[in-house]
Amino acid sequence: MAKPHRIATQAHLNEAVAGLLAADARFHGIATKAGTIPFRRRREEGFEALMSIITSQQLSVAAADTIFGRLKKAVVPFAPEQMLAASAETLRACGLSAPKQKHMKTIAAAILDGSLDLKRVRSMHDEDARAHLTAVKGIGPWTADIYLMSSLGRADVWPVADVGLQAAIHRALKLRKRPNEKQMEKLSKAWRPWRTIAARMFWMHEDNIRREKKRAEVEAKALKAAKGKK
Repeated sequence: MAKPHRIATQAHLNEAVAGLLAADARFHGIATKAGTIPFRRRREEGFEALMSIITSQQLSVAAADTIFGRLKKAVVPFAPEQMLAASAETLRACGLSAPKQKHMKTIAAAILDGSLDLKRVRSMHDEDARAHLTAVKGIGPWTADIYLMSSLGRADVWPVADVGLQAAIHRALKLRKRPNEKQMEKLSKAWRPWRTIAARMFWMHEDNIRREKKRAEVEAKALKAAKGKK
């Protein structure tokens, strides 16, 4: 059986970008605005990576980093056994909601009883890996996809339910409205087998547009204030 398709080297990343540019001319403009895509993994794999992803759900990067930093200081050593033993008060003090606490403890218990085998997930193909992960209550499709993308470096993962990605595609491709999950899947067919990199390009494109907009607003405000002083 062939190994799962991964972005394991800078050459793989370069091949992915070239493949997307060849497959869809719209990526030329997106790539220009997105800038250079760094070759890196956002998270290590394993228990800690899953906990980080759960923490980050529906939060800004800064807020998630702060909460996860508190969590790692409160749960020592940072391992499934200690997570299960941590009190609700301790986890709440870190900034975790009750649902996130429940998800984390369920995942920790699944790792300990063997029903979640993260070592096996490494060698599973994408669909099998996603099915194994989402069989655990507390790991939804989005969490599984982000884990496969950012921790295992899988090349062709496409998180159709990611609202931020939907919004980024809406703007980048100048669509009439934000695509739903079914439309997201249809849009991405031509981008196989590099949809992980396509997603990263769209995210970076959106981030850079928002930064430019914010910078322009700050400059306009400063200019208005300067004129008011004259």
